[in-house]
Amino acid sequence: MSERISQTNLRRLYNLEEKSLGKERVNEIIREIRNIGDKEKNSRTIFLCHSHLDKLIVRKIILFFNRLSVDIYVDWMDSAMPKVTNRDTAVKIKEKIENCSRFLFLATYSALKSKWCDWELGLAYSLKDEEELAILPIESKSGKWQGSEYLKLYPVMLFLQNGFEFVTAGKVTIRNDNKNRETSLIQWLENNNS
Repeated sequence: MSERISQTNLRRLYNLEEKSLGKERVNEIIREIRNIGDKEKNSRTIFLCHSHLDKLIVRKIILFFNRLSVDIYVDWMDSAMPKVTNRDTAVKIKEKIENCSRFLFLATYSALKSKWCDWELGLAYSLKDEEELAILPIESKSGKWQGSEYLKLYPVMLFLQNGFEFVTAGKVTIRNDNKNRETSLIQWLENNNS
């Protein structure tokens, strides 16, 4: 049985990584994500669409994907992005969405309210094949997550139950209820639909 990732799962993983790797190494891993933005065409990189209000959650997501040996692109960590949001920001984000092989919407309360996230998701929907998009719903601390109805159009990233702390890429799935299909994260990243 698959389930959604909760903030509690992410906090446990973050604490486990800090305990085993040390706080400085965790910070290094998070800083290393900056180099991903330098690649011109990212064949196995996920563009992470998220609210900037969720920076703490994003730090934990970076560790989660690092554990899975998956590169993610985070716009505010890209030194090439303008310091102040403007037209160039939108142009660069569009380019990054096109260049990253996959698009993942980090569905949190803040992201659902964000105009930028809504724009990025719509843009990805027009630029990418349906199989290159997914939603990563993050449950609230209460265990409840409610999204907008349109999110049901997209496949959902889940993990197989039995120990989130020990999750591997083989235990993360992308479920497309519209097509009654579930694939592993590895297959999702390796499928070349374009």
